[in-house]
Amino acid sequence: MRRRQFIAAAGAAGIAGQLPATAHAQSAEWPREPVRIVVPYAAGGPTEVAGRIIAQELTRNLGQNFLLDLRPGGSSVIGTELVARAKPDGHTLLMQAAAFAINPSLLPKLPFDTVADFEPVTMATRSALVLMTQAGSPINTVADVLAYARSKPGAAQFASAGSGSMSHMSMELFAAMAKIEAVHVPYKGSGAALPDLIGGHVPFMIDNLGSAMPHIRGGKLKAIAVSSAKRLEMLPGVPTIAESPGMAGYETTNWFGFLAPARMPPALLERIHGELVKVIRRPDIVERFARDAVEAVGNSRADFSAFLKGEMAKWGRVVRERGIKAS
Repeated sequence: MRRRQFIAAAGAAGIAGQLPATAHAQSAEWPREPVRIVVPYAAGGPTEVAGRIIAQELTRNLGQNFLLDLRPGGSSVIGTELVARAKPDGHTLLMQAAAFAINPSLLPKLPFDTVADFEPVTMATRSALVLMTQAGSPINTVADVLAYARSKPGAAQFASAGSGSMSHMSMELFAAMAKIEAVHVPYKGSGAALPDLIGGHVPFMIDNLGSAMPHIRGGKLKAIAVSSAKRLEMLPGVPTIAESPGMAGYETTNWFGFLAPARMPPALLERIHGELVKVIRRPDIVERFARDAVEAVGNSRADFSAFLKGEMAKWGRVVRERGIKAS
C-alpha cells in the first residue's frame, strides 16, 4: 500500500487558503448531523472517561450530538478499522491511545495502514505511569529492581495489564534500556493484575496512575518511580525512572488523541481541530483532568503527527529488540 506522510498543520493551512468555496462551505456547515466518536476500548476505561467529557462539551458548543461508539476488541483494531473505512466528512472520528502506535510493529498484518488511512487531529490528554511494588517489599528504588532482576536471570517476573498495553510496553522499554531479563505475566486489565501485585505474587509492575493511586494512597502499594520526564506533584519525593543511573532518556506516557479518516478536506480538519482544542484547553476542563494527574494537551496537528511517528519508531525498536510477539 502506498504510504504518505501525515499532513502537517502548517502545510494544511496553506492548502486550505487555496480550496474552492465548496470545501470551505463543507467546513462551515459541520456538523450537519450527530458525530460518532469511535472508542476502540471497553466501557469504563480511561479513554471512555476522557472521551465522554470532551463529547459532552462539543455537544453543548455545536448544537449536535457527539456520541461515543465503544468498539472494543482485537487490541483496538476492530474500532480503528471502522474509522479507516468511514466517509471523511467529519461525522466519524477516532479516539485512540498508545495501542495505535504500538500495533503496527506488534501486529504486522493490520487491515489498514496506520499512516495512510488516518489524519491526526490533536492529542487530547497524556499522563505518566508508575513503577511500583507491594508495600512491604524490600524493593525501594529502580536500582533495587535491577538488582532483583539480575539476581534471578530469566526468572524475575513483572505483571502487566495485558499484552501490548502501555503497562507491558513500558516495562519492556525499561528492561531493554537496563539490559535485564524479566518474564512478562499478562493479566486481563489492571483490575486483575493489581491484587496479585498487592499480594506479592509478582514483584513489580508499571501501571497507570489512575488505577494505581488508590492503592498507593491506601498503603497497599509502594511507588518507586514515575515514567514521565519530570516528577509529579501528586507523588512528591518519587523520582522519575530517567533519574536512575543508566536510564537517562526513559519516558513513557499514556495518551489519548483524536484522528480522522484520510482524505478529509483540510479546511474541515482545521475546523474540527479548532473545536476540539477549544474544549480541551478550557481552564475548567484542564482542571478537571489535572485532578486525576492527567495533562490536557490540545496540540497542533503537526505536533501530534510528529509525536505519533516518534512513538511508532520507538515501539518498533522495543518490539524487535525484545522479540515481543502478540498473544
